[in-house]
Amino acid sequence: MKSFFNRLFRNKSSLSSTSSSSDNTPKNLVPQVRNSVAVSNAASIESPSEMRHHLEIPQLIVGVAQSVGIQRDHNEDTLFTLTTNLLMDERTINFGLYIVADGMGGHDNGELASRMAVDGLASHVINNLFLPLISTSNKKNEVSLHEVMQAGVLSAHQAIKKETEGGGTTLTAVLILGDQLTITHVGDIRAYYIDPLGNLKLLTRDHSLVKRLEEIGQISSDEALTHPQRNVLYRALGQGEPFEPDISSMQVCQGCQILICSDGLWGVVPDVDLSTVANSLIEPQLACQSLVQSAKQAGGPDDISVIIVRLPG
Repeated sequence: MKSFFNRLFRNKSSLSSTSSSSDNTPKNLVPQVRNSVAVSNAASIESPSEMRHHLEIPQLIVGVAQSVGIQRDHNEDTLFTLTTNLLMDERTINFGLYIVADGMGGHDNGELASRMAVDGLASHVINNLFLPLISTSNKKNEVSLHEVMQAGVLSAHQAIKKETEGGGTTLTAVLILGDQLTITHVGDIRAYYIDPLGNLKLLTRDHSLVKRLEEIGQISSDEALTHPQRNVLYRALGQGEPFEPDISSMQVCQGCQILICSDGLWGVVPDVDLSTVANSLIEPQLACQSLVQSAKQAGGPDDISVIIVRLPG
């Protein structure tokens, strides 16, 4: 139990960007609950430096917003966020799971597919990673982050194929455990990295026909934005075989932000505005709400979903 904490913190400075084959295997963790203590007399009052020490627990700050836009009458997007801290021996390990899914295949099947994808992946990660982390059992969890995410997405894929006739969904999930960030991606929901200076980096690759045409040089990036087949996907949960999600891992950046959004946002709001709004507003929740409003003002042609996660600085 203690050895995993030591390994996580010992590797903090040496962990480098890894590919989807990286194997970071968590063992069991036992979190400690910190309770507020009432001050009964002046002698027990902490100094300002001591108070700052207790207040400055590194945390993930999260915002989320969603809208059906202004041109549709139903919402096929599903979002999920789970954020918590594991505290032990004056050290903190952040745990966060963030998922956006965008359903397709008609009103009923699209909504059902996106909900099943989020439910399936979130349940799998919670049962096979999160609960073992906080368990007091001596039983070790030898499954890697990559394996947990892959198994969860594949299970959801098979369930959607079985339960929704013609239904499918895109999905992008970000798992944060300590200094490790793992992304699972299928379709065209995007995840971005925004550094403290406002520089924005795309972390996912659209599984779309237009993106493929752009990659091989048949169309330009500007032409891709207005291409009549820009919504045609070649990979989605519940659609086609063989099925393989993109999974990658990297080290988190102190003070950076992760932005996950559906094409109802990135398809109508320029990248420069995504980073500007995220960096200019202190609260991620306000930034999410502002970005949704910007997408609506730009026409709001599709469901708009966005999650922003601010990493400890």
